Amino acid sequence: MRTIFFLIPLLICASISFAYPISPRPLRKLVIESQYIVWGKVIETGQAKTSKKNEDSWNRDYARIVITEVLQGNMQQDTIQVFFCSGMICPAPGVFYDDETVLAFLDRREKAPGYTVHALSYGVKHGLTRQDYQAYKERILEMQQMITKKEANVCGPAMINWLMKCAEQQSTRWEGLYEIRPESDFMSYYNQDEMACKDSYITTTHRKKLFEVLMAVDTLSYPDMALVDIAAGINDSMMLAFLKTQAALANGEDGYYWMPKEICSRIALLVKNKELDDLIQQLDKVYYNYDDSSRAAAKLIYIQLIEKIKTCELKKPAVTSGDNNVLWRQKPPKPTCVAVQYLVQDV
Repeated sequence: MRTIFFLIPLLICASISFAYPISPRPLRKLVIESQYIVWGKVIETGQAKTSKKNEDSWNRDYARIVITEVLQGNMQQDTIQVFFCSGMICPAPGVFYDDETVLAFLDRREKAPGYTVHALSYGVKHGLTRQDYQAYKERILEMQQMITKKEANVCGPAMINWLMKCAEQQSTRWEGLYEIRPESDFMSYYNQDEMACKDSYITTTHRKKLFEVLMAVDTLSYPDMALVDIAAGINDSMMLAFLKTQAALANGEDGYYWMPKEICSRIALLVKNKELDDLIQQLDKVYYNYDDSSRAAAKLIYIQLIEKIKTCELKKPAVTSGDNNVLWRQKPPKPTCVAVQYLVQDV
């Protein structure tokens, strides 16, 4: 996992004057839009040679990839060259690193040999194990069949089933949850496309399944927060106990309090405690600053939050029918444009 700082509106790449995240591209859209999908090993990276100053600023870097498997498109080469711009900050680029194995979603360059990454950072999946890749492969092949059957843009049983499969696997979780519950991800603020499904298509049965998935999570990551929002109301007593444990685990030892704030915010929605709300508002003012005084202040507030949530309880009895879903309709705040630190898997 790498830390990417979005310093809006800064871009390093020459000749590119805008800085705004692109509309998020979960797996369904990548399969629909990409000309090629490959699994391969990066054997070399470097800077591309250009004959003119500032020529093709998007493609100043290259990666040579030995193809292991082609999942989409007719590609005859054993080794391909993919061009990208590693110096871009926002939107985040699709990049490659020496000796890594990647799942890449590519398009052929129009006026020159080689390929480019589709949808920037969304188009390169890093750090996948063989098992992770197998999960992606199965979902990709299923989506290709859905495209053939004209089901890829229809919110019917096949789509819901496919999104649920994505959400149940850790490696593909974001790919499904973003389409089921985009409001749980602050990047949805930048979404400009129609979603495959609305959350109203997710039944209590689906939510109970995702509650089980949530309870099996060892340590919450940011994509997992959609599980919390979707599963709220299934068993809020268990949910509260789980979130209290997770808040203590997300201890901000790295100096960043993004996840503690996200988890404590969900606890506050469950318990409706004004003192807890006030502490979260205080943390919200300092947690994204990285100077020593802000980090010290965030740490102190976090300690107070942990002590406070120990005594917080539900205001009403928990139910198992899913009818008291207090988080389900919550919307994320508009993201700030000041040095937001976002922990992603190169997405």
